[in-house]
Amino acid sequence: MYKEGINLEFENKQYDGPYEIAEINLESEGEKFRGMIYFPPKSFKMPYPLVVYFHGFPQLFPLIDIIKNYHYVLDNGFAFIIFNFRGYRYSQGKVSIKNQVLDALTIIQLIKEMSTKNIFTLDNVNIVAHDFGAYIGLLVCSKIEIVNKLILISPILNLKRHIFNDDFKKTLEYINRFLPGIVRGTENINEFVDLTKKELSEKQFSIENSVKELKNRKIKIISGEIDKITPTKEVYLIFKDSNVIPKVSIISCMDHDCAYEEDLKKIEEEILNFLKE
Repeated sequence: MYKEGINLEFENKQYDGPYEIAEINLESEGEKFRGMIYFPPKSFKMPYPLVVYFHGFPQLFPLIDIIKNYHYVLDNGFAFIIFNFRGYRYSQGKVSIKNQVLDALTIIQLIKEMSTKNIFTLDNVNIVAHDFGAYIGLLVCSKIEIVNKLILISPILNLKRHIFNDDFKKTLEYINRFLPGIVRGTENINEFVDLTKKELSEKQFSIENSVKELKNRKIKIISGEIDKITPTKEVYLIFKDSNVIPKVSIISCMDHDCAYEEDLKKIEEEILNFLKE
């Protein structure tokens, strides 16, 4: 055991194809959240550069399915950490901005501790964040200095616009009815919306303040040309006063959700090229 809840020395090593994997069981405020660490093929040596994945809302797909779309990251020598924030799937607790930020900071602390064992190099810690995970990624990068590159895929940026829109309550109704157990903390819709509005009133959770205080080195945004949740104009508006100017790539004819293999290939190319810069 590397540390409590992190098993890096299996009696019988666990593999997913050529990739050795380790399970993550961490605690934040007394509540457990779970994930996995994937290591690159044996031809690559420690310390590894690292990509950490922040999932979106409501995080429909199991972690094992998400990782399949990022094998190319492993094949280029990066380790990959993927986990469920509290309130999602197999993790305990309830969904909130505060909880997700604290969970992310707990993961960062784990990375720092593992770097002392020569497992990860702190010179190349990167975050790939999708959907609402992008919002969390920006908040986190305004608080810590070890992130090299932040990659935002189909980001949700203007969270206030969505939370104050009555259509968001309809989305929550759908999730509660047809996707039970995927998300926890949204059962009382009005209570969840009020909590989120209160969180958004705090400076520490404000996207407008966070983008002015980013401590990571570079940002890449990959967005769909016809993304109706976060239109391209909104991307540029949010970052107009940012202290780190993002590189923005627009995928032709792609909506907020990436539904086609050709779009996945374009995203893969954008991510790899950016990680290699």
